[in-house]
This record gives sequence, structure tokens and C-alpha cells, in this order.
Amino acid sequence: MSTPAITSKRKKFERRAYEKVALVAVRQERVITLFWTRRGRKSTTLGAIAFDEMSKEPGRTVIAASASLLLGSELVNMTVSATEQAIIVANEAAAVRAVFEDNAEAQNLDFRVANSETGKIYEGGLTRDDFAHLYQSKRLEMRLYHDKTTYSRELIIAPVPATARGWRGTVLRDEAGFTGVALETALREAVDPIFRDVPDLKMIYASNLGRDDRHPFFTMTLPPPEMDFAANPQGHFYRGENGVLIHRVALADAYAAGHVLFDNKGRPMTLEQFRSDPANKAQLPYNYDLIHTAGGTAAIDLLALLTAQQRGAAQGAFVYVDDERSWRHSLDLLRAHLGDGEVGLGFDVATTTRETSNPSSLTVTEKRGVERLQRLVAVWKERNPAVVRERLKDVVRVVREARGKAPRRLCIDATNERYFAEDTKTALAGVVPVELVISSLSVEPLPPGYREAVNYKTYLGDLYSAAVNDNRYALPSAEYLKLDHRIPVKDAGRYVADPDPQTGAHGDTFDSGKLAEYAVGGGGAPFGFSNLSEADLDRGSIGRRVVDEIAEDAGRRLALA
Repeated sequence: MSTPAITSKRKKFERRAYEKVALVAVRQERVITLFWTRRGRKSTTLGAIAFDEMSKEPGRTVIAASASLLLGSELVNMTVSATEQAIIVANEAAAVRAVFEDNAEAQNLDFRVANSETGKIYEGGLTRDDFAHLYQSKRLEMRLYHDKTTYSRELIIAPVPATARGWRGTVLRDEAGFTGVALETALREAVDPIFRDVPDLKMIYASNLGRDDRHPFFTMTLPPPEMDFAANPQGHFYRGENGVLIHRVALADAYAAGHVLFDNKGRPMTLEQFRSDPANKAQLPYNYDLIHTAGGTAAIDLLALLTAQQRGAAQGAFVYVDDERSWRHSLDLLRAHLGDGEVGLGFDVATTTRETSNPSSLTVTEKRGVERLQRLVAVWKERNPAVVRERLKDVVRVVREARGKAPRRLCIDATNERYFAEDTKTALAGVVPVELVISSLSVEPLPPGYREAVNYKTYLGDLYSAAVNDNRYALPSAEYLKLDHRIPVKDAGRYVADPDPQTGAHGDTFDSGKLAEYAVGGGGAPFGFSNLSEADLDRGSIGRRVVDEIAEDAGRRLALA
């Protein structure tokens, strides 16, 4: 065998306990996630996995698709800075290089570096910077020759849906938690059909935790609530909600296996010293302790949403209506789930955003004390106004038959489809009270808890998200509803939503849910606020005006009831 093209002297490398465990697990699982602490040797271990696959026999292909190679693109999750991404790229390249050099030499195999675009093989020495540049330019192809003519290869690429449809062999997804949410969703949708059709395609995800709890990697790695994560040098295994095996190695596990971090002067730190440093406080939960914290950027907390769906699994239904038969089925489900509480209906009318048509959404919410139960959530893309109005009448009829009286009211979003909403209100005037909600209008009088004017879009979004996040809701346990409820984001006090490019979902079930919350009697303050004291009232008209408006609002809602 010829001498490897790249040579360098390094100290002897020893794998830690959790690395050895991971290498064994990867051989047994077709899909696995290395959910490891920051700087826990993820890239090194992925290099070892790649070498293991390539050294079995010639002709094997490994694809290393790292989010770090999206540097400079808006697709990269903004929780990681450009500088940090550049450092990650250099470290990944160095880790890959070291693994291949050491293992090729140990097994007497010929390791060569090639340019994947030109096919050129680099025979001479290649500096660390040259190697990193080739890695970052996505033209790096590493070949492991089994003899003079046959070899296996690893391709270094950026993870994008256009290339994902052609992935074969073993795919390594380094930094899988730091792609953009929409990009990661599109990647998984592109890969899934191939994964089901090609039995030898393997997928290994690796990352620590990002801050955006809407990200598929965040939900994929959620542990069972009963899991105990006492420090273990081998890490911890569990199955995520989609059945994928998760190997979790937090900083405490890594330290138990011999990992060490250093302070600003290069001195080793104990785990306690690292934790007590105020500079590390913000990054500990995500980068090192791998704690799934409720919140993130979405309006609805992920953990609260999952809890609501677990609670409502047998108490309500979600139906994507595509014909008359499925609509009749949804009515049967509504009959089966309705109880004796007050009922409100919320209807979000289909619109077109950025040339993408999103569905209409209808939510039937029942209120029992402080608890809300969504008995039916139905979405459809029916454009015939007459059909839509008949469906709304059907729901009113089913509620009346089940409870002996009509729903409290039907609230319709009339912001964009004003003429349809007005005509529908007229058509249903004899069967149910209908209130048209224009999102851009200010809520008057000013609701308690607000200091400045607020429009209906923000107010109703606050009411609904606060109720869900406070664990007052039971929601249907449908994946579509979960994904759709995670689309709305509150940014600078406003609710915004980018449509899902695959389904057209636009947070529509969130919108019909908030309308149903309002319809069933939701109101008042969506979050806590301080009561006014007598001293406040004595200060003049401001305190007195607020109290008067609270009383007026309470009287108005009592009259409506």
C-alpha cells in the first residue's frame, strides 16, 4: 500500500466509554441520533462511523451533510453566529482528517483526498488550512483504497433538499439541530420516500440542542418524562416520540467518561467550576445539559402542547376533510365527543399567502369550568361558499341535538374574506349568534392587562396561547395540529406565520382555536397583572378609567352570555 497523502504526528487517541457504546449501537440501528454535549467529540465519532462503513468493502458511499457548511446562508439557524459556525467547520474538518489518517495507517489502507468536482487526487502534502478550505467548499471527497483501483468514498456536502433526494448509503447529519426549521422539515420529507424504498440507506443524526423548540431535532430528542439522567460514562439510551433511538450524552456524562473543559488561562475545570461560572449560565441548558426548555420562539410552548394533546387524545378529533364522506365522519366524531359544557365555534377562512393556498379551519371548543376541550378540529380546501355554509350549519345542528341548545356563538375571521363572512353571518342568523372578527381593529375597551392599544389578532392570540400554555386545554392528538400550532411566532408583540410550503398550513388551526376560545367566552386578561389600590384611584383619572373599563367589559360579556 502507498503512504497516505497526509501525515502528521498526534498523541495517542483513546475513545471514551460513550463513544464505544455509540459505535456499537450505530451498527445495530438504521436510524440513530447522537444527542451529545457541545465539544463532546461528535465530529470525531462521525468520522469513525464513516471509516467503519468505508473499510468494510470497496464501493461503499458515505455522505457527510453538515449544517456547518451552510455558512453564510440565511438557512442556518440564527442561534449560532457566523463566527461560531466557522470555528465548527474548522473543527469538523480537523476531526475527520485525524480519524481517517489514524485508522488508515492502522489498517494498512490507502487514504487519499480528491476534489469531488474535478476528480483530482491530491498526492502531495495538504495543510490543515487547505484541507479545511476544501471541506468548507463542499468539494472534498475522501477515498479509502482497498487496492490500487477499488475504493470507498465519503462526500462532504451541505444538507439541502435538492441533493437529499439522491442520498444513498450512510448519511451523517452533523449539527442537525442547527438547520432552519423549514429547511429541516423539507429535508426529512425529501429523504423519507428514499428511506422506505432503499433498505441499505442509514441515517445518523448528531447535534447538541438548539434554542428553537419548533425544530424537528428538538421534538425528536424529547425524552420520556420518567427518565433519570444521573451521570453515566456510557450515556443514556431512549426512544424518541417518532421511535428513533436517541443516545444522550450530557456534560455530566462526558465528564464521568474523562472529558475536561478549560478556563481562560488554560487550566482544567471541574464540572462544578464550569457550572458556577456566570458566563456559562445562558448556554448550559442547550449546549451542555441538553435540557428541553419549554418556550422557544413559537407562541405555543411545545411541552404544554404535547401535554394538551396527551390529555385530549380520547376527547376530541382532528379531520382533514377532502370529500363528503370524511365530513360526515367528522360529524359522527363530534357527536361522540360532545359533553354538557358551553360550546363555541371558531372559523378561519381560507386565504392565499405568497401564492400558497392555506386551508380553512373550524374548531369546536367545549368549556367546562376552567378547562377547554377541542371536540373537533376540521380543515379543508373547499372553495364553494354554499358547501362551507352548509358544513357550519351541520355543526350547529349536531351541537343543538347533543346539548339541547345552540353553540354560544360562532366567531369568523372577517379580515380578508369580508364579503363571505358577511353573507355567512346573514345565512346563519337564524341558527346561531355570529360575530365577525377583524384582526386589525383595536379591541375596545382596552382589555385588562394591557397598557397600550391592542388589536384583535394580538389579543385573541394572547388569550389562546396563554390558555394552552397554562395547561387549560385538551387538544386532538394529531401531528398536523401539532405542527400547525407551532407555526405562529410572536415577534415584537405581533403574531406572524410563514406558510408550510408542503401543506399550505399557515397556523390555521391556531387561528380557529383562538376564535373558538373567544366564542366560548374567553376574555379578560391573558396574563397576570397587578390590581389597582385605593391610592392608585386617588391619583386621578387614569386609575379610575381602567377600573371603569374593566367593569364595563365584564358587564358586556355578562350580557352576551
